[in-house]
Amino acid sequence: MSVHSLPVELLDSVAQHLSCSSLAALAQTCSTLCPVAQRVLYCSVSASAWSQNLCVIDTLAKKPHIARFVRSFYIAIDSLAPVFFAYYRQLAKAILNMSELTSLTLLVDSSVSWVLKEASSRIHFPHLLHFTCSFSFDENVARFLDRTPSLLELEVDSIPTALTRESPPPYLAPTSIPQLEQFIGSSRTAELIVPGRPVKSIHLNGGLLEDDIPLLARSTVPVVILGAVTNLPPVPFLETLHKHVPHLVYLRVMSTKGIFMAPTAEFYEQVASILTSFTELSAFELSGMHWGSKAKQNDGTKRVWQSAPLQIRNHPEDDLLFGSEIFLAY
Repeated sequence: MSVHSLPVELLDSVAQHLSCSSLAALAQTCSTLCPVAQRVLYCSVSASAWSQNLCVIDTLAKKPHIARFVRSFYIAIDSLAPVFFAYYRQLAKAILNMSELTSLTLLVDSSVSWVLKEASSRIHFPHLLHFTCSFSFDENVARFLDRTPSLLELEVDSIPTALTRESPPPYLAPTSIPQLEQFIGSSRTAELIVPGRPVKSIHLNGGLLEDDIPLLARSTVPVVILGAVTNLPPVPFLETLHKHVPHLVYLRVMSTKGIFMAPTAEFYEQVASILTSFTELSAFELSGMHWGSKAKQNDGTKRVWQSAPLQIRNHPEDDLLFGSEIFLAY
């Protein structure tokens, strides 16, 4: 039987087990096997200076038929090893050509969000599920998000600058990214992204203010995962969280208030009391301290949270986390 008569699915399955060098050689054999090899070889592209493969951008920019094979694309350009402006023009063309992407990560100069502009004005990315970038949330990013109807995970504006905070936010249509489930970025951008969308996982960089929390609660589904940095005192902050996002399952808080002060026994009791009010919470971390908990006796649906500092025991067999005297919050 001729290789030309074999099903494409069978050829693809065989090609999956070949090394990159073997795929490159296979691509040069005949017109039938060339697209099979390229489809596997370019399915996942990761480009960086340390990998010494930044030149792949030129291939993706000049050969759209190859770029359409890319499903996952990652590029990282170190600020200590910058590239020429012309390279970013080629990156913009490559993004335009990669219309079948499911994952896109752009860790490049934060000022070149314009690389998204041409693609945003000409094509859609119907299969894109994950998008991470080092850009602030500006007009170019907003227009790109308009073209990603299936997006589930978004990371943008993770390192907000003074210029970002002072510039007016871009308009994002309520119908954009209608399926978004996870957001990572600044609290300023979260205020624009979360309301009206089914975001259940939120990780915020930069200070989260008390007035910001009600906006997070305007997700169309309960927020169950939250990581945030705040300069508010932990106890009032947790009380506000419980008021607006009571269905949290995983919570991680970094509070810069009183960061150099050792927590008191009263502080532990206050935190434990508030944590008990989160009936679905199963894990909590405060400023790097993991808060121990266990299922409540006679009611496995509720948890008892650590309400006193851990003590050094003389007997290793003693349970350090679940000694009954430190779980006083019911």
